[in-house]
Amino acid sequence: MPRLHHVNVTCPPGDTERVAAFYRDVVRLVPIEKAPGTDPAGAWFAIGGASEVHLSEREAPAHPDAHFALVVDDFQALVDRLQRGGHEWSPAPPIFGGGRGFTRDPAGNRIEVLERAGSVG
Repeated sequence: MPRLHHVNVTCPPGDTERVAAFYRDVVRLVPIEKAPGTDPAGAWFAIGGASEVHLSEREAPAHPDAHFALVVDDFQALVDRLQRGGHEWSPAPPIFGGGRGFTRDPAGNRIEVLERAGSVG
């Protein structure tokens, strides 16, 4: 069965550190080394043991409804970090049996956050 390898999100040129800090410090993704031969700008992060988020610098803005979803063990702790940091948080109905909502990284990329519960346990 196919599996998700990575999701690519974008930020404006020169904005990597600000956006990478959000993924590293707020969402708590683990930074990993980029593959040799890739553009030195941007940053990569591990999601669990099999998938990654790739942050690339691009001129074009992100589509307003495009998003990826992260399942997290510490749902309320992440919501608390988002709110303490002044980041957008929009709760959504728990269609999978646990907490659910949306945020955006500092570059405007939309992220759905799912609590590890119910059908995404």
